[in-house]
Amino acid sequence: MPKSYSKEQSAFKPPKKQVEKKKPKPINKKSKKLIDAEKVYTKERKAYLQAYPYCEVVGCNKESQDIHHRKGRIGALLSDSNFFMAVCREHHSKIEIEPIWAKKNGYSLDRL
Repeated sequence: MPKSYSKEQSAFKPPKKQVEKKKPKPINKKSKKLIDAEKVYTKERKAYLQAYPYCEVVGCNKESQDIHHRKGRIGALLSDSNFFMAVCREHHSKIEIEPIWAKKNGYSLDRL
């Protein structure tokens, strides 16, 4: 004789095993492309500062510490030494703070 099950017994399902949820992977702060571009720039920057050890601003003979990007840092311009300018920290700040003076003297170029 077949066993009869009540409605309550047939609806019973064993509990599912709880699966541990994986933590989401954090978003990288820099893309692989940018990391590679910065590696190239670091080498170019070092070589340029060795070639031009003194500030390129007319009348300044201080040691250069920074690279000023006369046309900007976007894309390939980041490591294009045609638009580099070795400058001391003082003049780099002046170029950034006084863009009209910088353009007038050829230390910054139009970025379009």
